Amino acid sequence: MFNKEKITSLKKLTLTLSGMRVTEEYEIIGADGRAELSLYTIIYSHGKDERRLKKRAETDIDEIISILNECRVYKWDGFNGKNPPHVLDGTMFTLKAEINNDEKIYAHGSNNYPKNYREFMNHLYELLNK
Repeated sequence: MFNKEKITSLKKLTLTLSGMRVTEEYEIIGADGRAELSLYTIIYSHGKDERRLKKRAETDIDEIISILNECRVYKWDGFNGKNPPHVLDGTMFTLKAEINNDEKIYAHGSNNYPKNYREFMNHLYELLNK
């Protein structure tokens, strides 16, 4: 479990969102001071899942790290958001991140999200739609 108070580097982050009709995957890969943010749609085709790129953006890695720290994503590690009672439809998420010196963050939930999740999603949306 990640227990630091700050993210200082990012190797890779994957955020998968699954609903009844669509699965999307945000992927951030950090290298050489840059970060590449991609949004994929996952479709089932010919007996297997296929990733199709929807959008891609590139930015400075420091901007991504700043967003991760602002949203306190390091505190999400271990989050297990159980589906609220009587909620029959919605979205599940899984976040996996490789940060700092090969430390990992893992969080998941079903219609239940960690603190600052919406703010983090808003940042990703803004970066992809600049």
